[in-house]
Amino acid sequence: MGKSILDWPDLAFHHYCLKVYHLNRGVYNAIDQWLFERGCVSIRQRRQLMLDFLDQASRAREANGKKHLTFGKGKLAEELTRFMAARRGRNIG
Repeated sequence: MGKSILDWPDLAFHHYCLKVYHLNRGVYNAIDQWLFERGCVSIRQRRQLMLDFLDQASRAREANGKKHLTFGKGKLAEELTRFMAARRGRNIG
């Protein structure tokens, strides 16, 4: 029985994000830290939120004809804030 990607060691999970989203270690760490500072203390929860965020950001980039995720100075925090606000808006209770 295979383990969920959420349970992989940190290096393996980062390599997955690098391969799938071309996400460098600095941005990976920034997203992880941002989520942690906002109360996402569970590693599984942070990783699931990170994957959800990266999937959404990737779809938006592809729709604009871009292949790789890039975040300009200060834009990562803005996009994460919008992402989390939209998630809270969908959650009831």
